[in-house]
Amino acid sequence: MRRDVTPFATEIYDVIVVGGGIHGACAAWEAARRGLKVVLVEAGDFNAATSANSLRTLHGGLRHLQRLDFQQMRISIRQRREWLRLAPELTRPLRFVLPLNSYQSVARVALRVNDLISADRNKAVRQDHHLPDGSILTRNEFTALFPGLSVPDCSAAAAWYDGICLDTERLQLAVIAAAVACGAQVANYVRALWPLRDGVKICGARVSDELTGAGMDLRAPVIINAAGPAIDGWLQGPRQFNASRAFNLLVRKLPFRDALGLRIAGGTYFIIPWNDYSIIGTRHLQGDRLEVSREEVLGFLAELNPLLGHLAIDEVYGVFSGLLPAADSGGADVALQRAPRIVDHTAQGLRGLYSIVGVKWTTALWVGEAAARRACRLLGRSERPVRERALSECVTPPGGDSARVVPDLPVVFGQIAHAVREEMAVHLWDVVRRRTPLYLSRSLDHSTLAACASVMARELRWSPRTTAAEIDTTEAELVAFKGHWRPEGRLRYASSR
Repeated sequence: MRRDVTPFATEIYDVIVVGGGIHGACAAWEAARRGLKVVLVEAGDFNAATSANSLRTLHGGLRHLQRLDFQQMRISIRQRREWLRLAPELTRPLRFVLPLNSYQSVARVALRVNDLISADRNKAVRQDHHLPDGSILTRNEFTALFPGLSVPDCSAAAAWYDGICLDTERLQLAVIAAAVACGAQVANYVRALWPLRDGVKICGARVSDELTGAGMDLRAPVIINAAGPAIDGWLQGPRQFNASRAFNLLVRKLPFRDALGLRIAGGTYFIIPWNDYSIIGTRHLQGDRLEVSREEVLGFLAELNPLLGHLAIDEVYGVFSGLLPAADSGGADVALQRAPRIVDHTAQGLRGLYSIVGVKWTTALWVGEAAARRACRLLGRSERPVRERALSECVTPPGGDSARVVPDLPVVFGQIAHAVREEMAVHLWDVVRRRTPLYLSRSLDHSTLAACASVMARELRWSPRTTAAEIDTTEAELVAFKGHWRPEGRLRYASSR
């Protein structure tokens, strides 16, 4: 999978996919599986924006049961099963526990209904990834699972199973690689500028190669606009993406083996055991500013600590933040859009343009498939896939026998060269944040970044000046993720020069 934009200006495609997040990746894969000629362009790096911020859960839509929305619940159940089936190396089952102070009988019925509706949840899934039935835990059982937790009036707890993704970046890259294996052409750092029209019909898109500045026209009668919060940049008429802010905290590993749900004043939040950390979220706020302030993190901790005990701000190792579509743009509380949407822009004089307003990571495959089917119908092509879904060869990069980059993670220098040669890594941050989990290392410092940059410099023929700039940019990104408001975070990287 190599970055090559040379054919873009001369090829005639069936579908242009704009946006390399999880929804764009899935749309490209599903369209290519149906024999369509697909090109995907991403203005930055793959999985670099909204898709990078998630709670890492692959959930079966239990909350839809509260609204008796069985259609969306079944979609979530099937899609959770599909991720567990396709990528067992990057996923695993996880029990979720929610303390109760009343309504035990209601919870018991809800769990039973959930088990019945998801009776096929383990079909074709590897045995060690099967999801058991839900259950009601006694107060003593709950207390034994979560030592040190203070939940007033807890008399029991509801327990059910969902999935968790151990590396969303690696999984999404596997989806893109699978799309390429089906014939799609893809490139990061190619910005879509505007659609091209032939009257009221789409005939392509004007794009710019962000690495060279060269402009070119892509030709295709269908565009799937999966640019997330940026989908409205091309559109006239009603706004389709009402942005709201969302963030999740990466904190020290809490002594919980199961995921824990907590109801507090701001809503229900989950604490997810994830690799050697815990992730807490998702916190939703009004506005479209990505940066999370110290005050907002402290405010979230202040709501959590009466139940969790003392979780200090210096135990927050990172903040994942992104924008999600709100149901409306008014009011103090954020009400998220409940279901994904695919918007047909024929009424705006853009026949052949479809915009995806995605909500959840879990259902991205279903949304991508729905968008691909619309493209097939418009083109008069069969909606039936001609290739099976397969990720096994795309999930895990070769490790090789080279030296480890850091002592606390199984990342070797061979993976850095592989990321450049076969995974379109263009910048050092692409490797540190999205091709490997190096951004999570507690041993990562300036000298280690310099060693990684030297590998990329040999592959990409960087000058000493470019290499130094890449290190500086990556250090700034690390500080932003780990907390720009933490002086010790900034000093850690600067003082190691």
